[in-house]
Amino acid sequence: MNNELITLEQLPIIKYHLEQLSVEIKDKVARATSLVVNDDTVKDVKQVRAELNKEFNELETQRKQVKSAIMSKYDEFEEIYKENVSELYKQADAELKEKIDNVENQLKQEKEDELREFANQYIETYSLGDILSFEDIPLNITLSVSMKSLKEQIKTYVEDISKDIDLINLEEYKEEILLEYKKTFDFAKSKLDVITRHKQLEELQQKQKEIISKFDEELKASKIVEEITVGEITAPKEIIEDNELLTATFTITTTKENIIKVREFLKKEGIEYD
Repeated sequence: MNNELITLEQLPIIKYHLEQLSVEIKDKVARATSLVVNDDTVKDVKQVRAELNKEFNELETQRKQVKSAIMSKYDEFEEIYKENVSELYKQADAELKEKIDNVENQLKQEKEDELREFANQYIETYSLGDILSFEDIPLNITLSVSMKSLKEQIKTYVEDISKDIDLINLEEYKEEILLEYKKTFDFAKSKLDVITRHKQLEELQQKQKEIISKFDEELKASKIVEEITVGEITAPKEIIEDNELLTATFTITTTKENIIKVREFLKKEGIEYD
């Protein structure tokens, strides 16, 4: 194909005119920048600068007009180019891609089906059907990867899972670890998660026991005081107001530990004693 079917014919003409104009501009700029600026000449220099800026602005206006004209022609050219060239190539590329994809997808599916059958047989050999499936095996099935390599990956992965299961069966919490393992197929993490959970549960149970023990001790002390009070205090026959202060004397016969508990109870209830 001729590589010069698309050419720009006017650019050399524009370039020639600009090169001619450049000679004149360089002369004006050289004379302007060589001027000496002082109190006497500053006004004239300002005038020269203003004239240069005016000429430049006029040329900028012309440049923009040329750009607009060129772009207008280019837009017209681009529409013709799209219709007669790019759309034809793109359509051909899309159709060929679809045909290629259909064939490659079919080949890839056939490859996947063979690998699935191989994996299922290997999984069954190790009795891992209730734990592992083909979808769990991290494979990147592409046409460029050999079947031998993919089957080797399956073989290695299934064997590693089988070894992990053997280790799990030796653990104290094997049922729980197995449940966690099915989620990640990471033996170390599954074991750590279960052990950590049991440790947290044991700590919680210990705290509950301490709370219950403390409550029982307080309840026991309360009952001791109640028994002593009922046994030793004889209420006067006259009516006693609830907020009237009474003094009662009694003797406690019990262990040192219980006496300490009684004293702590009296302090807690705000009861004065000697």
